[in-house]
Amino acid sequence: MIATKNKSSEFKINAFALILIMVANFCFYTSETINVYMVMTILGCSIALVSNFKYFSFKIYRSNYILWIILIYAVFFFYGFCFLQGGKFSWDTFLIRFIENISLYLAIAGLFRNNGEDIIAPFSIAGIIAIVYLIYKEGAEIITGGIRIGDTLSGNVNTVGFNFGFISLLVTWQYCRKRKKSALALLAVLILFMLLTGSKKALLIVIIDVALIFMYEKGHVSRWLKLALIIVIGIYVIFNVPYFYDILGSRVEAMIDTMLGVSSTALNTYSYSTDVREEMIGEAFKLFLEKPIFGGGFNNFMANTSTHYDYSHCNYTEMLCSFGIFGTIIFYSKYVSNIRYILKNKLYKIDNYKNIVFIVAFLMIEMLIADWATVTFSGQCLGYLPIIFASAALDYVRRDKRME
Repeated sequence: MIATKNKSSEFKINAFALILIMVANFCFYTSETINVYMVMTILGCSIALVSNFKYFSFKIYRSNYILWIILIYAVFFFYGFCFLQGGKFSWDTFLIRFIENISLYLAIAGLFRNNGEDIIAPFSIAGIIAIVYLIYKEGAEIITGGIRIGDTLSGNVNTVGFNFGFISLLVTWQYCRKRKKSALALLAVLILFMLLTGSKKALLIVIIDVALIFMYEKGHVSRWLKLALIIVIGIYVIFNVPYFYDILGSRVEAMIDTMLGVSSTALNTYSYSTDVREEMIGEAFKLFLEKPIFGGGFNNFMANTSTHYDYSHCNYTEMLCSFGIFGTIIFYSKYVSNIRYILKNKLYKIDNYKNIVFIVAFLMIEMLIADWATVTFSGQCLGYLPIIFASAALDYVRRDKRME
């Protein structure tokens, strides 16, 4: 009984810390609310670090998240101080994000350790708080329509769409496992707000959500047909209902036309963002080829681009041109070690761990796709959440297997 109460108490403490950090980064990382962000972040990180300090492990093994995050940030600090090419190296911001990343991992690992079945609850609460705050800030724009929402929250509309998308994938996983109508209702609301951000990246995550549901519904033809009908209706709504077409449908059409080379500014089928992103990715890759092994240094793209942008809007090319193959391999080594652990132990064949394998695989797919359209390594800690959650989940499996 005492052990159960202790576990329940630890779960609530870690959940509270996680919610504080997530909401702070989701809603309050703006110039107007930076003090709120700092207070919530300091409190959340302090709770996570103090309550989980006894679980710190510096044992060297390939899948140790703590060692990986220390190593990758050591690379950032080394390049930032010694090989800065343009702008400035915001060491204080990187230090805060380093602490946030460790705190998030410890909090999520603590949730798995104490009550893995209810682990999605804190993420759902954070998502609901963000939705309520967004409605409070941009309710008029949401009702009026025709405008992408999310600019009043942290980052930009694309960042907000991605943050909702991460939570939506976890809620989708929860629904597939538990079949709770509350999870389905929250998923519907999350998808709605993802689409209202007008983010094409968020739309891709919606597709991943649907793919995860298909994975769990294999063998249920009637459910597949219902899901297919929902997809058809969704596509119709995005491209035929003016409210959604003005926000997202027109942007998707313009993106496709621009990529195919059939766009027209006169007909409003040209996507400047798609065109300039292609140019930036190409330019960053050329910079990488000039110094492929160790890269050209921190902010190499900023110092040499002709596009007047500070970064290439693609994590792969930004890392390659700054840190070369050396830094890029270190950054993505965590993905490789996670996949290696799953394959080596054949977790996909073990009934107790299949659910973990599904969410880990889909989270890493989500992040690997998203990294084509965003710079993750220097962004907010929420951009690291997919790999943090995946690593904490596999560490939970590792501990469970040792106890068998």
